[in-house]
Amino acid sequence: MAGADIRKDEELAKHADWVEEFLPKYRDVNQDNIMEILHKEIGDVFMEVLEDAGVYKRDEAGQAAFDRFLAVL
Repeated sequence: MAGADIRKDEELAKHADWVEEFLPKYRDVNQDNIMEILHKEIGDVFMEVLEDAGVYKRDEAGQAAFDRFLAVL
């Protein structure tokens, strides 16, 4: 991944801005940890969408409701 220009790949290019936003948070990105990083970052985006929609608030009750939702997926 180091040195790769994801904007050259048609499938990845549409996600380049997002990747460039979160990538600096990680010191070491490699084949062994990339899926874990992507799962975390996708989860963060999903949580922001839910917060913005007012579906799940960031409090104890909201977290419990979100956990119940995830359990049925």
